[in-house]
Amino acid sequence: MLYQIGVYNKRVRDTLRSGVEWKSTTGISEVFQDINYFEFQATSMEEAEKRAERDYPKRLGFVLDFIRTIK
Repeated sequence: MLYQIGVYNKRVRDTLRSGVEWKSTTGISEVFQDINYFEFQATSMEEAEKRAERDYPKRLGFVLDFIRTIK
């Protein structure tokens, strides 16, 4: 099945919303202040969530906003 996920980065969002310029030392773009949409092919929603968390880890400030089935 095909899943769409929405991801943003809390560190980027909080920094930019406080009026401070984002200076990434980890390569995370400031575009992640907003929700970014990605598609994942997976056998289940749980697998899609695990893959999303692997690619966009919480320890780096990423927040998985939603997952939905699109096909």
